[in-house]
Amino acid sequence: MHSARSGRLRLATKLAALAAAIYGFIWVSGFPRYYDEDELPPTQQRGDDPVQTTPFPVEFDHVVVSLKTSATNAYKEVPPLLVLTKQMYYDSLLLMSDLRMDIGAFHIEDVLDRYKKDFVDNTPELERYKHLDYCNRAKIPFDTIKDGDPQKEKEIQEGMDRYMILRIVQRAWELRPERLWYVFGDAQTYIARANLQTWLGQFDHSKPYFFANPPIAGLPDPFAVGGHTFILSATAMRALFVEQEKVLDHWNDRISKSSTAYDVLTDFLSTEISLEVNQTWPAISGFNPLTAPYGNGFWCEVIVAMDNVPPESLSELWRLDTDHFEGRLGSVQDPVTFADLWRRFMQGEDLDTPRPNWDNLSSDPDNAQFNILSETVNTRSHAKEHMLNNHHHHTRDEEDQSVDTWEACQEACNANDLCVQWSYSTVPTSNYNSNGDTRCHLSRNMRMGRHTPPSNTVIEGQPYETRWKSGWRKEKFEQFAQHHRCKGQQDKM
Repeated sequence: MHSARSGRLRLATKLAALAAAIYGFIWVSGFPRYYDEDELPPTQQRGDDPVQTTPFPVEFDHVVVSLKTSATNAYKEVPPLLVLTKQMYYDSLLLMSDLRMDIGAFHIEDVLDRYKKDFVDNTPELERYKHLDYCNRAKIPFDTIKDGDPQKEKEIQEGMDRYMILRIVQRAWELRPERLWYVFGDAQTYIARANLQTWLGQFDHSKPYFFANPPIAGLPDPFAVGGHTFILSATAMRALFVEQEKVLDHWNDRISKSSTAYDVLTDFLSTEISLEVNQTWPAISGFNPLTAPYGNGFWCEVIVAMDNVPPESLSELWRLDTDHFEGRLGSVQDPVTFADLWRRFMQGEDLDTPRPNWDNLSSDPDNAQFNILSETVNTRSHAKEHMLNNHHHHTRDEEDQSVDTWEACQEACNANDLCVQWSYSTVPTSNYNSNGDTRCHLSRNMRMGRHTPPSNTVIEGQPYETRWKSGWRKEKFEQFAQHHRCKGQQDKM
């Protein structure tokens, strides 16, 4: 049993190292960062009437945004998306799905409709597609065909995504040809339009570009950090669909060899036009305002797209965009940064009192690089030492007799100069780093997290109830925020 646990610890260490390496190397060179004006050389400081220039200006109607949904989720996802999209962007917005639909005045494309019937009948991943067609004709609610197991339903959707991805790209060019840039995301993707235009203006659209983030292998959700959103330049699209004829025809039988839609896409672009990915993080990420790790490494970075954003957060992001840009389009404005998100989503929250049944994600897999290792914590009691060491070093009886509590976890965070938040779980949980499994989880970056009701689990045949409690050092983080204001734009670095 001990060797199995040691293996888990080694795996966690490898995952943490891998995640940290990817975090460190996937910054896009040339991405603008923002600082206080007095930190910049005089030649780079803005005057009273600043003029922000980009080498390749992009107008809003030169960017096509294609968002994917599914028939089973469209009526839930699409209406709030449309309400929260400015009318000026409607013409360049495309909606893609696994069934032809109309929601109000908006048409949703069925991108699977050009596969031949024999191919659909002999492709297990497209079984859902056949069921959707039947339900649509028979007027049967689509919810009736969803799998009751969320994980199985997710796998069904991901299987279909592999067969949709190339068709989505092709359909976007077909419906809106010869635009400068093509952005592809999901119905839960937030796109900071003004930021996007300025950011794309750094790149020459007459060259082939593919912006995306690769998945991180080994994490429970490989796309949790980098997201699913990707961007192609017009030149890349033209090389695929104008300079070649029927380019997709010979790819049908190759799709089954790829494990994800991302693999299908990257293989397609690499094979057909020798185009490799330009990693684009954290401008594009899988975080949303409640899961983003605010602090060093993120604070003044500009946001282009965020995936996995719930509707209520999309609504608040719309208000944030309106506050920044409405009535001032065409003039230069400070972009939306992670610092802006923290002020909008976290600064006004009551974070002085620990929250029961709340997980602020200090122990999440995508927080591994921000999680504080046990040896860096100044422990003052056996309880703290026990909490911050790998619980596998102790027997179950020793754990039950220990005095570790959420109060001690809070004290451990307060005693550490790097710590700005903590979470405590009644059952030891992995930190995805060399800490191993602990009850107390300390983090150097701040995250809002989510409500997490108690849950039951079985460990070594014994039932346990897992409950979470989380706290923050808001006053300490406020000091960080005051000393890291994001004003003015520095030239590309």
